[in-house]
Amino acid sequence: MLRFKIKRIFVLLLLFLLLAACASKDPWLQETGRAAGVPSDQNQPFGRYIEESRKNIEEILAARRFPNGKSPYLGGYSAAQAAKMRAPFEILSEQGDTCQNGGLGKGKGFLLIHGLTDSPYLMRSIAASLHKAYPCGVIRAVLLPGHGTVAGDSLKMKHEDWMAITDYGVRSFEKMESISDLYLVGFSTGTALAIRQLQDGSKSTKIKGLILLSTAVKAKDRAAFLSPYLRWVKDWLSTFEERDAARYESFSVNAGAEFYLLTRDIIKSRYTVEVPVLMAVSADDETIDAAAARQFFCNRTTSQRRSLIWYASRHGEKNIDPPCSDIKEIQLGPVDRDFRGTGYRFANYAHTALSMSPADPHYGVGGHYHNCKSYEEKSDTEDFDNCQKGSAMTIFGEKDIASKEAKKELNYDYWRRGTFNPDYPRLERAIVCFADENCDLKKALDDR
Repeated sequence: MLRFKIKRIFVLLLLFLLLAACASKDPWLQETGRAAGVPSDQNQPFGRYIEESRKNIEEILAARRFPNGKSPYLGGYSAAQAAKMRAPFEILSEQGDTCQNGGLGKGKGFLLIHGLTDSPYLMRSIAASLHKAYPCGVIRAVLLPGHGTVAGDSLKMKHEDWMAITDYGVRSFEKMESISDLYLVGFSTGTALAIRQLQDGSKSTKIKGLILLSTAVKAKDRAAFLSPYLRWVKDWLSTFEERDAARYESFSVNAGAEFYLLTRDIIKSRYTVEVPVLMAVSADDETIDAAAARQFFCNRTTSQRRSLIWYASRHGEKNIDPPCSDIKEIQLGPVDRDFRGTGYRFANYAHTALSMSPADPHYGVGGHYHNCKSYEEKSDTEDFDNCQKGSAMTIFGEKDIASKEAKKELNYDYWRRGTFNPDYPRLERAIVCFADENCDLKKALDDR
């Protein structure tokens, strides 16, 4: 078996070596030499880290994406606006007597960790929900090194640096005497970083729980183990025009390789999580292995205070293995829906959608950004343009609905990969409740 795998690797490497294209001339697909990194001074104030990161991102975007002054982004964002979306951020405790005397959230801290090719913007809905519920708490979001600037900076990023910036974020709370309870809130790759922080990061007794959305303990692609070898001869798995102001759309081989290296041992027993855990996973997730995430919850989380929100698939076989307690299964519900008077159609929960509110001005129901990347790859732009415009028949969902069978079953004209969570109010209730040890988590998850 091992000999077969090795032979397979070398055959594929030879094939890609013969087929690999020359380096792209697109400026956003080239390294800048100024990729986001880890502060050299571990004691650097978080506010300074935010400002330096934002300024660096804005300067790079202005030079690489706005050479003629025209915005390349859907929504027409400026370089300054995109930089603010992509930069790390913090929401400090509200001032006044209420918080001084023990108001809601006093003593609580939340470290938000985004996913692969994403930015802290993917955590903005969660941050807003936490601040509304806990105005006296402190919320911080880090920027993973290699992210935030242009996709070319993902070509050399390392997962060790992602772990280092997570540790920097945790240490920033360690220095705050006012914070006693720290919660790590991860999305996708950020969930793996949160899990590994408990075992491999600086030890912190302040960490009281993990909130893990689109939990990434294993890639869905079974060939992911090849990515560390493939990056020797190939830079990109997919490239796009980079129309999203909040995140990268192109995906480098190196990004996949570093994700694989980060997660390859995470389902082993040494990463058993003893603190309370709240997870949310879509059974139809096309990026991470949802079954592996569910197994991790069942076998590697030991606290009595735990819950997994399982967004069910319309394919029943994805929903039943393996069973264990503390799982709240959410059925898909109707295709035709309404959000604050705006109708839309919904097929299933996408990996990219769970952390975002339908009200978000960029990714929400009426947001500026429409994920139509599957149509961008065609030489004819008509389908991409029609997908952007949308119609009463356009539908949101995960990549698995992009088939003739699904199109016939769901009766749509164009599909957009989901960028918001229709069940966000329940998720919000659960997250807020989870951070309150006196709150009944199971009751918070019930339908209302």
